[in-house]
Amino acid sequence: MVAERTGVPDVYVPDADGQPAQKLAQLLDAGLTVDEAAQVALLNNPEFQALVAEIGASRADVVQSSLFTNPTLSLGLQFPEGGGLTDLSVGFAAQLADLWQLPIRTRLAEADLERTVYSVGQRAVELVTDVRAKCYRVLALEQGVSYTEENLRLVQRAVALSEAQFRAGEVSEFDVNLARTGALDVQEELIVTRGLLEQARADLAQALGLSARADEIRLQDSLPAAAQSWPASDALLDSALEQRFDVRVAWFAAQRAEAALRLECRRFLPDVQLGFAFERGERRALPGRNILADTARASIAAGQLTAPTIQSRGERNIEKSQIIDAKLGPTLALTLPVFDHNQAQIAKARIRVLQARKDYEARIEQVAGDIQRAAAAARAATEMLSFQQTQALTQAQDTVRGAERRYQAGEEGVLVLIEAQDALVKRRRAYVNALREYAISLAQLEGAVGGRAILSRVSSPPSSQTRKEP
Repeated sequence: MVAERTGVPDVYVPDADGQPAQKLAQLLDAGLTVDEAAQVALLNNPEFQALVAEIGASRADVVQSSLFTNPTLSLGLQFPEGGGLTDLSVGFAAQLADLWQLPIRTRLAEADLERTVYSVGQRAVELVTDVRAKCYRVLALEQGVSYTEENLRLVQRAVALSEAQFRAGEVSEFDVNLARTGALDVQEELIVTRGLLEQARADLAQALGLSARADEIRLQDSLPAAAQSWPASDALLDSALEQRFDVRVAWFAAQRAEAALRLECRRFLPDVQLGFAFERGERRALPGRNILADTARASIAAGQLTAPTIQSRGERNIEKSQIIDAKLGPTLALTLPVFDHNQAQIAKARIRVLQARKDYEARIEQVAGDIQRAAAAARAATEMLSFQQTQALTQAQDTVRGAERRYQAGEEGVLVLIEAQDALVKRRRAYVNALREYAISLAQLEGAVGGRAILSRVSSPPSSQTRKEP
């Protein structure tokens, strides 16, 4: 799903036997494009790796939810005083409530798993969007440094011209100092821009999980091309509702809440156990028999010498058959829902269902707002980029050329040249900012839609190496 949405083919998988490390080394050695930087983030970002591991925990919960509760075995021994046969009781019982609770528990765990999977997918899209925006910021600042260096060479030419005319006596020292002040301003801007570039590279390295190896990160790419066409807002919204993972997360959260409500309704009998019990009663040991005493008692009773009464084997067997040695039969134990029939938890679950449904509706509203804001920002950035390319920057370059010719011909003073150069410096700065804002807004719009590229593009704007010097 992540590959389909973002175009990044590989995602971190736990216990992948070192393959991510090998892939990471190959990417870093060759230099990174923007898409390859996104690939590195999905393989190496530790926060994302920790989130991916949560899928394994959710899968384990699904397995656990499909297992019956372990049966109960009970054993009791009671020893009679004075010896004899021990009282023995054995019981075996299984939980019957699983029969009507287990299917709902399984659906509940599956909804949790789906929610976790789509949460990981959403985080992957957000991470890719963030990395692309950070890459575009680095590329824009690199181009900004290049522009500023060109601006410095431009104003240094003005300083050289003013110094030459000062030596020829055509201008005053004030004019030379004025030109030098403009060069100092550009030098200051160059220092600031280089500092911002280093910070942007550090932010990118952190997003890639490579803060300790920031020096190894080299971007070999350019800023994205200008958009040629824009889908309508309704089309963007439809695509977002279909593609965005967080919408599915909210939907599965509502499904989970409904499953939890059904489970609570079935818990009005939380404990029902059916089993079998075996019990053997105790028997005291028979005392030893005194034959002489029994003979004396029998003789006295008969008035003559008489042998004592002795039971035959048959009589003894008949007597033993009338004794109950053991008892075996089914048992049933359940918690009677007299006072608590889970009414409070059922009411709470109903509230959770209502909350989940409202959260889903709120998520749809948020997606619509994200699309409108991102589309508006991207359209404005595209319009600004086109304006800077086709009008503002071209006009400023032509103005500098004309000011140089008139200054060298002695028709205008150095102040006119400095003002023209200052205007060109500002336009170049605005052009770089427009490039950066356009690239970032494009990444954010695609992230708002769900991560998939939805814009057709034309050739990229000219780089600093292909522009003609004014």
